[in-house]
Amino acid sequence: MSLSRRPTIRDVARAAGVSTVTVSRVSNEPELVVAATRERVQSAMRALGYVPNLAARTMRTNATHTIGFLVPDLTIYPNAAVAQAAARRLGEAGYALLLASSDQQPEREIEALSILRTRQVDGVILYACDQDHPSLRAAVRDLDVPSVLLDRDMPSRADRIYSDHRSAMHEAVRRLVDLGHRRMILLQYDMRIRPSLERRAAFLEVIEEAGIVATEGQAIRLPLDLMTLSEIGAALLDGDPAPTAVIVEGSRLLLATIQAARLRGLAIPAQLSVIAIDAADVATAATPEISCILRDFESIGTAAADTMLARLKDRDSRPSATHLPSRFVEQPSLAPPPPS
Repeated sequence: MSLSRRPTIRDVARAAGVSTVTVSRVSNEPELVVAATRERVQSAMRALGYVPNLAARTMRTNATHTIGFLVPDLTIYPNAAVAQAAARRLGEAGYALLLASSDQQPEREIEALSILRTRQVDGVILYACDQDHPSLRAAVRDLDVPSVLLDRDMPSRADRIYSDHRSAMHEAVRRLVDLGHRRMILLQYDMRIRPSLERRAAFLEVIEEAGIVATEGQAIRLPLDLMTLSEIGAALLDGDPAPTAVIVEGSRLLLATIQAARLRGLAIPAQLSVIAIDAADVATAATPEISCILRDFESIGTAAADTMLARLKDRDSRPSATHLPSRFVEQPSLAPPPPS
């Protein structure tokens, strides 16, 4: 159908054989329309080039059907994977995702939260970069729209999505102990966020249970912006005594570990056993494939979106908390320690 004027909601209703109320519902609350009717209306919209008047809808309903999603760093694989999954689920419900990144800076995160509010987002999904920063804690606490807090311990009325980081870490470290390793390192960036803190605590718990002294079983935290790959390698492998096994958090530290081992002539796993956390993108491409502590980022993003959609429908219920698992998957990167 060709129109010289801008198509209207009535044109779409006529083409789809439905009422204007149904067309409006497909634009505003698509999940309430049966799939066959929704697809027929959306096909008519596409054929006619119909674009809903969002400004008018916002004035009428005081809702923009936009959700803000704030992450510390979009270049980090888990953040991007979770955001993509959330965007997909929200899109199915007729919501757009407005993405912002703070570059690991609490002040930028506070500013980004303010900008998202000026854009009149209906809600905010948030990965805070520093759960202990006083001003950021206050900004999160004072959010006046529905919010979902991802894996952070912060004072807030937000709904929460948590991952179980301890169980998989316990399993991974005990596996190294069972193989005979006594000199182990956990390498993380120095981030004050729940996942890193929980993993470190779990690592040290198993080290203590196994009777390994602190000089052999160490948790090393590196500054976010001060370490080159060579410096990371030195911090990891050049200690006295040198470790026979390492657990590294994130893709960048895993790459640094593989590079450092190669430069020092250390074969994985014959001379160095390696476990990665949240780094399946690199771990599965390495030779040998690296053992990994994994989370299902698709499930995390989908749970965040579903929690937000439920909150938008029922703003008065008590805040919810969803707990999701992690798992340890062993690959050929583990072996008993080499002879002293």
